[in-house]
Amino acid sequence: MKRVILLLAAVAAAAAASAQSSGRGWGGLLMDKDVLMPGDMVELSQTQFNFGTARAMAMAGAFTSLGADLSSMSINPAGLGMYRHSDISITPMMSFARSKTNAPEYGRNSRDRFSMANIGVAINAYEGSGSLVSLNIGFGYNRLADFNYDYSFQRGGQRATVGDVYSRQLYWGGVSKNDFYTNGGSGNWIWPDDPQYWNAMLAYRGFLIDQEDPKNPKSWKPTWIGNNAEMGHFTELQSRGSVGEYTLSVGANINNKIYIGASLGIQSVYQRKYIDYGEEYYYPGTGPDGYGNSGLDYQLLWWKLNQSVIVEGTGVNFKAGIVYRPTTNLRLGAAIHTPTYYSLDRKFQSAAAGLAYANNHVDPNVTPDGKGYISTANDPNMTSPVLLDDGPNSWSFVSPTRLMFGASYTFGQRGVISVDYERDWYNGIRIKDNPSGLDSQSWYNDSFRDNYKGANIVRVGAEFKPLPVLALRAGFGYSGSMFKDDVSPSSPLFTKTTYYGAGVGFVLGRGVLLDIAYQYVSSKTPDYYLFYVWDEEGSADSAVYSTEVKRHNVALTLGFRF
Repeated sequence: MKRVILLLAAVAAAAAASAQSSGRGWGGLLMDKDVLMPGDMVELSQTQFNFGTARAMAMAGAFTSLGADLSSMSINPAGLGMYRHSDISITPMMSFARSKTNAPEYGRNSRDRFSMANIGVAINAYEGSGSLVSLNIGFGYNRLADFNYDYSFQRGGQRATVGDVYSRQLYWGGVSKNDFYTNGGSGNWIWPDDPQYWNAMLAYRGFLIDQEDPKNPKSWKPTWIGNNAEMGHFTELQSRGSVGEYTLSVGANINNKIYIGASLGIQSVYQRKYIDYGEEYYYPGTGPDGYGNSGLDYQLLWWKLNQSVIVEGTGVNFKAGIVYRPTTNLRLGAAIHTPTYYSLDRKFQSAAAGLAYANNHVDPNVTPDGKGYISTANDPNMTSPVLLDDGPNSWSFVSPTRLMFGASYTFGQRGVISVDYERDWYNGIRIKDNPSGLDSQSWYNDSFRDNYKGANIVRVGAEFKPLPVLALRAGFGYSGSMFKDDVSPSSPLFTKTTYYGAGVGFVLGRGVLLDIAYQYVSSKTPDYYLFYVWDEEGSADSAVYSTEVKRHNVALTLGFRF
């Protein structure tokens, strides 16, 4: 399928902005959902290590220098070398997500989900008396990212409509409404191969925009919306999915001083997004229903758009790490994670609906019902085709390189405190393959270099054992923004995350352990638009929004040592 989009490199990479030439551009939450944008690749790369076993979750994942925990396989596999026994554990988790936006709520703003945070086994494969004290092998699964959240909001008193964006798109592309039909406007409805115009076609089909002169592309306008119309819009986004990692790891203990390890990680990626958007119009000075006598022959009452995007695939990476114990109580750790190579399939489809009212029935191509309403309810062309990016037209890219350092200090058998620092180079994300007909890979890669930087993550965890069979734990973590200081996304992207953890561990019997953890996670977006557009004719945009998603995670680990 031939697909052509021209992108403006000067716009922030995560902004989902497109442009046809210098001085022209559009973007925002509603735009460019038919392609994988740089901001989408960043979101898929935002893996966190605040999941895993309940012990690791309670201590905020500060395990670069700690070990003997199955979470180590995804953080620093050198920790696997600290096992002096075999271990198997399972960690189910409940997550309760709540969201809030700087606008009145609309619809559902919560999401509860059961998932598996960790499951794995560590096998003590070798015990020796020489320099190699022990060798351990591990197999496991760790959850790395949670994409399950809902948020919605509404706002009135708006002047711009998303139809302003679609009108400019068609104008810039030199597209006539006759191009949407066979036989130059007199035949059947057709969908072009290029999906960048599909939503604009739905806007035309649903009465949001029209071309006053079929020979003049510049005459595309929201003609059924009066200049005096008061407008409100509502938005709802539903996201489902996660990133999970299956690991094969090996760890070794050398002289009880040096621990080394390596992991091969296979990631499973799935994200499904539904974006529902609607506009409503009220005409002051008209009848009690808000329409009639507006000066328009036909006036739009409301318009709605739904977009569905599904991304799924796999990723492969390699991790290596070391822990050095200079004294009995002090441990120093370091780990490197290679970029994860992702291969992804993508599916997109959109649908729209519109309702209008005829004050004067002057167009023979428009058929109001007996009450004067014009609806798309029975129009089969209000749903686009399904766009599939798979096989030779799939997507692939590499995520950031990650480098971790950690230090921990143990207080005999009573407790431990651990501090981690992590650096993720988001400016190093690189696209490796994309569907044919799209802009070259260099635009994507330049966007990452120009707009992103390395992000800093800090994690602190502590454990105290008042009794040999009881452990009390707490932790804190913070992940900073990956954008350069003068760049902000115009589409929602969580750029700052803070998490707090607490938990308790019990020794139930010989070789049987029970750990419980609670974790509070807050993820925030900078300001973003629903839509914006600019060119030589001027600009139009939605209000500016910001969203925060708060998660309450409760996990339980049941472990067996043998």
